[in-house]
Amino acid sequence: MLPHGRAFSVVLVNAALVCATSAFAAPSASVGSHGQEAQPEYALKARFLLQFPEFVVWPAEASLTDTSKPFVVVVLGTSPFDRHLDEALGSRKVKGHPVKLVYSSDLAALDACHMVFICASEKGRLKEIVSRIGNHPVLTVGDTEGFGKKGVMINLAVEEDLPRFEINLGAARFNNLGISAQLLNLARKVR
Repeated sequence: MLPHGRAFSVVLVNAALVCATSAFAAPSASVGSHGQEAQPEYALKARFLLQFPEFVVWPAEASLTDTSKPFVVVVLGTSPFDRHLDEALGSRKVKGHPVKLVYSSDLAALDACHMVFICASEKGRLKEIVSRIGNHPVLTVGDTEGFGKKGVMINLAVEEDLPRFEINLGAARFNNLGISAQLLNLARKVR
């Protein structure tokens, strides 16, 4: 069952408030105009990345019924997250599963994952990456201009100092993944 849309909306509103009161794109923390510590861009994107799976339905063949097995997230390429993704993860679970983060440049890492964040460094290999995933139930996420048009399911962007995302619904359907209406309604663009 998909989570209630209001809970995710609250998370997004809180994230937007953090962005609105801070220097969003600053590479390191600084103090914002309200005396709050600013959130670096990738600290916020890490939180978004870990929220997305909660609004996706995987098919039975994705092996998500045994919650003792990890939900595998691959960061493919040169990671822009620094320590932020590990910090955002903490002891958090995704869909009731412990999360295993894998940082790799090897396409073989895609063969046993549930979600992949495709780093900008992989722009030249994007076609090969999408082809390697094929129609397997793997959620693809990126944050590089044009990735959404080229088969990445969720593409994060920054507009007016706020995080936004676009969804390639055709790519998700091709991979047998269901995207909740709540997430679709919050996307700036659905392809």
